[in-house]
Amino acid sequence: MYHKVRAIVASLVIITICILSSSGTLSYFTDTDSMTSNFIVGNASTSLAVYDDVTGDEYHLLDVSNYEPLVENTEVPFILESTNDGNIPVYHRFRVVIPSALASVTTIVFSDMDACVVEDSTTDHTCSNDNYVVSYTPPTDTSDAEYSIVSKHAISVGESVSKWGWPTEKIVFGDLAGIDTSVYTCEQDDANNCTFGIGIYSDSIQTTGFADAEAAFAD
Repeated sequence: MYHKVRAIVASLVIITICILSSSGTLSYFTDTDSMTSNFIVGNASTSLAVYDDVTGDEYHLLDVSNYEPLVENTEVPFILESTNDGNIPVYHRFRVVIPSALASVTTIVFSDMDACVVEDSTTDHTCSNDNYVVSYTPPTDTSDAEYSIVSKHAISVGESVSKWGWPTEKIVFGDLAGIDTSVYTCEQDDANNCTFGIGIYSDSIQTTGFADAEAAFAD
C-alpha cells in the first residue's frame, strides 16, 4: 500500500550577523587610547514556499491532500520559491534532500534546464543556466541524496528568487516496487511543513565578503 510522501520544508539562516556600517570615535590620552564603535546588526532571512500552480494571480501552495497515493510515473508539480524577508541583501540556495531509498526513483524536473535531469542517481551531476547553478550529490551509506540550487543573483530585501524565473517544475516518481514505504509515510500537515518525504531547505547568507553566490556557498 502506498502512502503519500512528505517533504519537510524548513527555512534556514546560515549567517545572521552582518556589519552594515559603523561609526567610531577615537580619543587620545597621555599613554593609552580607546575606541568606541556602534554597529548595525543585519538579519539574513528567507521565507520558503512550495507551489503546485503559479499560473493565476494568486499562487497555489502545494497540498498533499490534493494528490492520490503514489503509483509508478506519478508527476507532481513542485515549484520552489523563497523571499528575502530579512533586512540585508543575501545570496540564496535551495537544498532538496531525497532519502537514499528514493533517490533512484525520484527525478526533479528543472525549468529551462533539460541538462539538469539526473540520469544516474549514483554519480555527481552539475548544470546551470543564466540564473541558477544546480549540483546533485548522490547518496552514501551515511547520507541522503541532495540537490543544491544556487541563485546566481543577489536577492535584495523584499525580492523573491522567482524574479529571475522559477527554478523547478515538478517531481516525477518512477517504479516504486520494492521501495521501503516506511521512508515516506506521512501524516497530513501544512504544505509548508509537511508535504513530500523529501527535505526542502532555503539557505541565505550575507552578500558582504563574497565575490558571488557560488563562492558564498562553497564548502
